[in-house]
Parts: sequence; C-alpha cells; structure tokens
Amino acid sequence: MTDEELSGVLKTLSDEHSRKILQETMKRPMSANELCDVCNISPQSVYRRTDELTSHGLLETEMEYDENGHHFRTFSADPTRIVIGISEQHTNVTISKRERMADRFSEFINQVRDQ
Repeated sequence: MTDEELSGVLKTLSDEHSRKILQETMKRPMSANELCDVCNISPQSVYRRTDELTSHGLLETEMEYDENGHHFRTFSADPTRIVIGISEQHTNVTISKRERMADRFSEFINQVRDQ
C-alpha cells in the first residue's frame, strides 16, 4: 500500500460517520436513504463517505430494483478486520475480509478440477 493509499484509508476510518456506515452495513445491506436515517446525516454526506469506503475496498455496492422498476444502490460491508501496524521503520494497514461461502466453494471446485 502506498503512503497516499495508507493516508486515505486512515483518514476515512478517522471519520465517525464512515465507521458508523461500516458497522451498519455489516449487519445487512442498506440503501443511502436507510443510512441517512441510522447515521443521522444528509444524503450528500452518505454518498461522499460510501464513495470513499468503496474506493478503499471496504464497502461493496449492488443495484436493487423496487416493484415499480426503479433502481437504487445498496451498500454492504463483509465483516472486516482492519489492523494498523506502526513500527520504527513503517506504518501499514492490513484489511482482512471474511470469504463468502460461495466464493470458497467455487475456489474448491476449481482446485479439484485442476487436479
């Protein structure tokens, strides 16, 4: 991770609303409107923070459709472990995501097929 990327992740995680968005979207996927309500912030603030979280790989988006055919995005975060390490030589951030069962199964099938 470059110094610029590291600074970006740390800056994003230093924001209480960004952390709240991560925590809420770990429970279940949520729309921007839902995040506005639970985080008590404006839609502009939600979108700015979700864009930052997405750019750092901490949040995923998916397009949803309602019964009238209108579309909207939902945001979700897999339970993630973020470790910040600081030593005399360097600073690093390690982001570990939980693998989804479907991804692990696909990987297993691919390994069996290759043998």
